[in-house]
Amino acid sequence: MSTRSRRPTADLPELAPGVTLVDVDDELGVTPVQALLLDRVLGADGPAFWVDGANRANTTRLRELAPADRVLDRIEVARGFTAHQHTSLLDRLAGRLAARESPSVVVATGLDGMYRAADVDADTAEQLFIRAIASVARVARVHDTPVLVTRCRDDAFSKPLRRAAGTHLTCRKTPFGPRFEDAAGDTETLVYHTDDGWLQTTLAYWQEVLEHRARMYEGATVDRAAAAPSIR
Repeated sequence: MSTRSRRPTADLPELAPGVTLVDVDDELGVTPVQALLLDRVLGADGPAFWVDGANRANTTRLRELAPADRVLDRIEVARGFTAHQHTSLLDRLAGRLAARESPSVVVATGLDGMYRAADVDADTAEQLFIRAIASVARVARVHDTPVLVTRCRDDAFSKPLRRAAGTHLTCRKTPFGPRFEDAAGDTETLVYHTDDGWLQTTLAYWQEVLEHRARMYEGATVDRAAAAPSIR
């Protein structure tokens, strides 16, 4: 059984401006992506936007992870339930952001998910998927901000998303805890100690990582005022 003997170093990847694709082990779920989202909100100004296309936008878990509930006031969450709806959400987000301050981060989970559904034919689905990719790439380019995306499957259909991403990270479960790596193999970012025992990969682990990160940012507190993510 995994144990923790001291606080993790919390060396989460620094998200650079541009599109970053993150492939996460199924066992870890969406929690590592939520950790990256919250870490970016803690360390940067501006609102954050999360558009979900694969039923991954668990706002209850997001609230549990946040080191301070007031941080959630800066996060807006939207879900797309059909291919057309999902594309429309991303189009509207890109247009909305053109007339306001730059976001701290934009997250699009399961970007390919809705375009694999049976409610549209294959040609239309591919066209809408390319349009969705163009929308997130436009946000990253116009605002010079990180856009974090995930995909449901690594296959021929999702290749355009991989090509659009300037950075490709993976997050894998290991005996010592979650491990972020550059998929190209050039760099790696660890969020666990290898010299002081194993670390848990549970929700409590990610909570501790984010609480530690919060203390690193000036003015960040670990209070629990009443707040919840905004769901649009």
